[in-house]
Amino acid sequence: MNNFILFIVTLFCWSPTWYVIKFQLGYVDPLVSVFYRFLIAGIVIFIYLIYKKKNIKFSLNEHLWFLLFGVCLYSLNYVFFYLSNTYLISAFPAVVFSTVVIMNILGEGFYFKKKPSLKTLIGATIGMIGIIIIFNDEIFNFSLANGTHIGLFLALLGTFSASTGNMVHQRNLNNNFSLIPTLAYSMLYGSLVTLLITQIKGTELLFEYSFSYIASLAYLSIVGSIFAFIFYLRLLEKVGAGRAGYVGVVMPVLALLISTVFENLEWQQDLIIGLPILIIGAVLVINQKIKPIK
Repeated sequence: MNNFILFIVTLFCWSPTWYVIKFQLGYVDPLVSVFYRFLIAGIVIFIYLIYKKKNIKFSLNEHLWFLLFGVCLYSLNYVFFYLSNTYLISAFPAVVFSTVVIMNILGEGFYFKKKPSLKTLIGATIGMIGIIIIFNDEIFNFSLANGTHIGLFLALLGTFSASTGNMVHQRNLNNNFSLIPTLAYSMLYGSLVTLLITQIKGTELLFEYSFSYIASLAYLSIVGSIFAFIFYLRLLEKVGAGRAGYVGVVMPVLALLISTVFENLEWQQDLIIGLPILIIGAVLVINQKIKPIK
């Protein structure tokens, strides 16, 4: 039940971010917004650590792993997805992100020699079938017009980067890295790498003082970054990266609900068939005991 609580809370923290990101696009370059998001998140966590008098001193080797984790999960991942959102409606990048569960399972096998259980494979397969049924129109009638193919490619790159970050975090867990300090340094390093990318591109560091931009930035930094990742990485610690990645399979459904309300997406009857299949897959993947990865 604790795993399901972590799963559900992570889901509801993250799902709105696909739509909220839309309020970050326009006046401020998407990469600059990614920089702001994780700089704010990292600073907030550091303030917490200092207030609680927690250890923030680590070895050079640990900092290198913080850096790699941050580049994968808090820089390149979001750079690609923010750019993807400039080409696609918010629900579609979320659909692409659902493939993270497959990438995570493959990554665990490649890096940690962990074979997924039969129950995990069956659950993941059932879940992906549900996703295909729900989004069959978007998938099978996908158009290369209007740069959507670029958006798809960017979303796939973002998903691969996120999955790689999951593998790095699993490695750090195996080496007893503390979660909260890891988040603080990784988000800070990720934001600085994104800043470096913006400067290489010659992007101007602008800021939008509208309510929509500031409110969306606050949500993305606090709820969509700090809380979402604390819950998600706790889930990863308990059930492994392959199964924790199933958040990305269920997330598109909530993203679709949000897009339907705010972006005028039309509902398809396929949702009635696909959603129960998706839920069955989620139950099979999450609700099982596993041995820790070593």
